[in-house]
Amino acid sequence: MKTRWHRKDLIDLEYFLHIDADDATQTRRLDIDARDRDIFLKYIQPRLSETKPYPPRFIIKSWLDRRREMEKDMTGAKTILPGEVFAESYRLLGYGLFILGGLSGIALAFSLLTYTGTAPLNISVYLGTTVFVQILLLLFLGGLLLIRLIRPRLFYTSVIYSVLNRLIIALAGKLKQRIMTSISGARREGLSAILGLVRGKKQIYGSLFYWPIFISAQLFGIGFNLGILGTTLLRVLGTDMAFGWQSTVQVSERVVHGIVKWLAVPWSWFVPPELALPSLAQIEGSRLVLKDGIYDLATPDLVAWWPFLCFAVLFYGLLPRIVLFFFGQMTQKYLLDKIELTHGACDQLVDRMITPRVRFGTPGKSRPKATIATVSDEPPVAVDNRRKDKKFIVLIPDDIFEACSDEDLEITIGQTLGGHVVEIIRIGNADSDEAIVPDRLIPSGPENGWTHILILQEAWQPPIMEDIAFIKVLRHHLGDRTPILVGLIGKPKPETIFTRVTPINWRTWKERLTTLGDPYLRLERLAHGNS
Repeated sequence: MKTRWHRKDLIDLEYFLHIDADDATQTRRLDIDARDRDIFLKYIQPRLSETKPYPPRFIIKSWLDRRREMEKDMTGAKTILPGEVFAESYRLLGYGLFILGGLSGIALAFSLLTYTGTAPLNISVYLGTTVFVQILLLLFLGGLLLIRLIRPRLFYTSVIYSVLNRLIIALAGKLKQRIMTSISGARREGLSAILGLVRGKKQIYGSLFYWPIFISAQLFGIGFNLGILGTTLLRVLGTDMAFGWQSTVQVSERVVHGIVKWLAVPWSWFVPPELALPSLAQIEGSRLVLKDGIYDLATPDLVAWWPFLCFAVLFYGLLPRIVLFFFGQMTQKYLLDKIELTHGACDQLVDRMITPRVRFGTPGKSRPKATIATVSDEPPVAVDNRRKDKKFIVLIPDDIFEACSDEDLEITIGQTLGGHVVEIIRIGNADSDEAIVPDRLIPSGPENGWTHILILQEAWQPPIMEDIAFIKVLRHHLGDRTPILVGLIGKPKPETIFTRVTPINWRTWKERLTTLGDPYLRLERLAHGNS
């Protein structure tokens, strides 16, 4: 199922995910879970195939469209979301840069084509300013792209990348100021961080938010070259102008003709020779000698240069910018089409939608530790229409390992995370040094029968350096994109360890794990009935 994403969609997605993730109270979390499940059942599931697996991109995009509608219904139709402001501001920026480029090109061309009638215009200055500088910029840009393909690490640590990154940050700051005036005060604090969140998730979005700057630069270049070309044609058609060449260095006419002939290769094969470039005789006849003046020079030789100059601007200035503009558009579209929305926040969102809500009863005295679960009245979901089943390797600290019932663990994971346990590993065992070494415990890839890693932690104990170090070692061993979940439980009770996590404890863990900057690290509450 083909789903088209745009930059504004990603900005709005991060905005709504940030708002939802910032709600630490358990009651609010239950409301969010119920809301997302309701969106899925009413607006998404009826549009899905009954036999094919769930497409995450389509599900998340459909959820986003519905959340936009709900947000505007709640705050007013005139509410402007961050993605809309970005799209509008970016469009206005493009128009502004195009016009600014055109005005700059016009001003430059007029300054170069100021003809007094006493001396011909020097084509060396014109070509050097309008063509050769642009050729050098294109070669420089091509070198950067080549370095990025061959040695991306060197590119991302370069000064050029830092400058481009600062431009994006400056643009984001302008966008944020406009957004602030169109949303409620309750949303402003979250929004002030949302552009930073998008910027900070380079591991997910890569260079996607670099390309708007690249495309905008090409719009400026297109306007600049159109301004030069249009002004040159107007000056040539509307006034009597003469062109010549001169050099302090003793350069023969044949050398100049060879250079001009080489520059004219892109258009000389289809343009008549008399228009494509000056002939050798015309080049000889338009050479300027300071002591001789221009009175001995023939008019046909002096006007033979202007078609060549216009073609040079067209083929070395305007057309490359147009090509780069469409290259940037296609690259941006390609990057948007290949984005895998499988990082922690999106994975959590999909879980909330496709996992049936469950209500829990109180266990009787004769029941085992597992709580009695009763599925809520929801339409049945076809088994083969489910997303690929998640298989967890669960890492349980030594101090709660014995109190954690396998049956209780399986039920809780099934109802809160929508998966099942394939292996349970005891960690932090003082009797075994190997218990804290991931590569001795966990196979190096999900192809070994698991898809997710779940670390069980007691929320009432704040994260310590050893906990963070263990997660870092685990990430290094498993790779950048392997889903790692930290499942928080409250203070254990005699009947179960899966108890409610307090908002304070939740926020403490969330703030600490956020500092790791790992988009595939996810924090979850593991409590019966999500309570």
